[in-house]
Amino acid sequence: MSPTRTPSLPSGSPPEGREGGGPAPAAARPSLRERQHLRTRQDLVRAALDVISVTGLDGATIQRITGRAGTSRATLYAHFPGGRGDLLAEAYQTLGRDLIVQAESSAAEQADWIERLCAYPRAMLDLATQRQLGLFYNVSGPQLVGMKHRGVGSQHTLDTITAELGQARERGYIPAHLDVASIAALLVGAIREAGIDASRDPSAAPRRLEAFRQILKALQSPVPGGP
Repeated sequence: MSPTRTPSLPSGSPPEGREGGGPAPAAARPSLRERQHLRTRQDLVRAALDVISVTGLDGATIQRITGRAGTSRATLYAHFPGGRGDLLAEAYQTLGRDLIVQAESSAAEQADWIERLCAYPRAMLDLATQRQLGLFYNVSGPQLVGMKHRGVGSQHTLDTITAELGQARERGYIPAHLDVASIAALLVGAIREAGIDASRDPSAAPRRLEAFRQILKALQSPVPGGP
């Protein structure tokens, strides 16, 4: 999403609410009650993911989740009025954010654009080795948030791959005529399918990662004077 633009001000005029152009006031520190509320909510989400990792989605009952979190059913509904469905939808989005953190950390260590992009399927395949979490993220989870709303992990991956391919095109690493937005969308789909396959058969993970790398290499511009 593009950042909100502040309307232009006449020369010498301080922004509204900031006399003399001084520094903006610091954001108010959350109260103890607000911090406790956030902590309890996070504990419930992590408890849900812990239960799913062991029992799968079907076994992630309210009783098991609250037992894992050390809280009550009433507390769960106070934080997630929609109950189990709301909590699991938030757990799905949290898993997506965790996935992106892992992928970005790995990508930051790579100098080559192909290996930077390979960090995203690698993170997905690492998740898939935790079979139940992999199936939750790739198969059952999307149904909780609705197919019309792309998960935060998928959207971020799409944006990153699109940007990385765009830079590769500008630098002449891939042909100028390629439709990077459409290719990025297809690559994101390939990553999800690889995750599904590896969740069902962990031995498929290395082959899927290598296949993804081969696709990226096939996009490269021909080397001048090459065969």
